[in-house]
Amino acid sequence: MLYAEQIESLERISESVLTVYLNTQPENEARHLLVPESLKWLRKEVKSIAQGLKAAERRQFKTQWDRIQAFLEERHPEEKALVLFAGPSTWRSVPLLIPVENEVTWGEPAISQLLLLAQEHKPYCVVVVDKTAARFLRYQFSEMAQIEERPFILDISQWKMKEMGHVTGQGVRKTRGSQRDSFEHRADAQYARLCRETALRAVDLCRKEKLSGIFLVGASHLVEPVAKNIPTGFKESIGIFREDLGRFPISELSRRLAAPIRNWEQQRAESLVKSLLGADRGTVTALDELLAQLQEGAIGTIVVARDFSISLLACDLCGWADRSADSICPKCGANRHNATLKHVLPLLARKYKTEVHVIDGGAADRLRELGGLGGWHRELKRAAAR
Repeated sequence: MLYAEQIESLERISESVLTVYLNTQPENEARHLLVPESLKWLRKEVKSIAQGLKAAERRQFKTQWDRIQAFLEERHPEEKALVLFAGPSTWRSVPLLIPVENEVTWGEPAISQLLLLAQEHKPYCVVVVDKTAARFLRYQFSEMAQIEERPFILDISQWKMKEMGHVTGQGVRKTRGSQRDSFEHRADAQYARLCRETALRAVDLCRKEKLSGIFLVGASHLVEPVAKNIPTGFKESIGIFREDLGRFPISELSRRLAAPIRNWEQQRAESLVKSLLGADRGTVTALDELLAQLQEGAIGTIVVARDFSISLLACDLCGWADRSADSICPKCGANRHNATLKHVLPLLARKYKTEVHVIDGGAADRLRELGGLGGWHRELKRAAAR
């Protein structure tokens, strides 16, 4: 799992740190190398970085590299990849179940790749309901963890017992006829209330834990009332799987729901691209214009094809980025350095509070025909959602 608070804590680090993104398992699992190729690569990159540092900084760098090297050599990794941040008063380890692009940097925490992974593999709130309870789970990277469980308890304290039926024996009552109908109607009303409360709790968890959508799982007569009570602003972020999986263990739920959630993500990607291509106003698909408007705070949502590779120049001081060949920033006059859109876009999106959807498959292919990305103006996208 990759939690929003993990990334937020990394942004608060003010000291120089050694950041390492490393695939800890080989792509070909049949190969059992004494020294993994990724570790060989890492040692070579670390040596190159150290040679470019001044003596005092090189000593600080070596101290952190020694910590990371000792940590890696003693591990028997179960994760696919590992992200490490090491500094004089910093040690953060983020295991991941998906591969990363091997990367090592020294200086400010390099969080761009983490941001991009979080945008590509968005976390969802999965709500599994049956007649006994609603289970709220977090789903990301095909992994699931329970947040909480809320029992469905019918409150019958105010119901008149005499309406339950005739006395058939000491301490025994039996419902029949209109009394049974009355009981069932009251039970249905209670379940309607519980479904409404479940919907509101799911939305509350999405806001609190910064989850990107709600996936409802259960029998139709339960999940559909929950879906109807989801507020309008979340309607486009709801997926429904109509099957009673209420008592399934989490490991089995993850396995059963991986394909439906993937299919739902693909359908959502298709919908986003169709909306982008079909709009007659309020959208931007030209890269240079989109970048400029993003950095002016005018873009609210961006959709981008996975594995995009575009070269830019970014300012050393203010961060302004574009495809101009000018080595001097047009905004502040500072020097600029080579960068890529893959590195810059997640940071700019976070800075300007812009939502990013990273897509693949057929929807991404159609988007690549227009340059690989597009966006909506902030106010018009919000109005369309309403």
